[in-house]
Amino acid sequence: MRRLELEFADDVRKLAERINEALGLGLDLGKVAFIRSRGSKGKAIARALALPSQWRFVLKPQVIYVVEVLSEKFDNMSCLDKMEVVLHELLHIPKSMSGGLRGHNYSEFRRIKKYRKALQELCLSVDHEDWKGQS
Repeated sequence: MRRLELEFADDVRKLAERINEALGLGLDLGKVAFIRSRGSKGKAIARALALPSQWRFVLKPQVIYVVEVLSEKFDNMSCLDKMEVVLHELLHIPKSMSGGLRGHNYSEFRRIKKYRKALQELCLSVDHEDWKGQS
């Protein structure tokens, strides 16, 4: 049986920082941890998680949210597909950073395709060696 492995995903953080800045999302990404999992049985490519308020109280972390990418599905994607996945996960996080998550009924999810041109331009400007997934 394969064991779940987790690691910090600095490459995903860099993508998120570029997206946040370029699209003016206004998120404080210092409150978001970015991780990569290997061996997950999940069907998603990525997921956004909010730490429960009780955990934040006990652990007193600066981190309120976690964005996880599943290595087996995310790492071999094209730059544009990765950007769209990361943007999708960032859209779950409200600007207020209040600890809640937005559902898929949030209007911006229906407009992700409108960001496609901006994301394509970001892909052309990134140093791909700097952010590709680690193996």
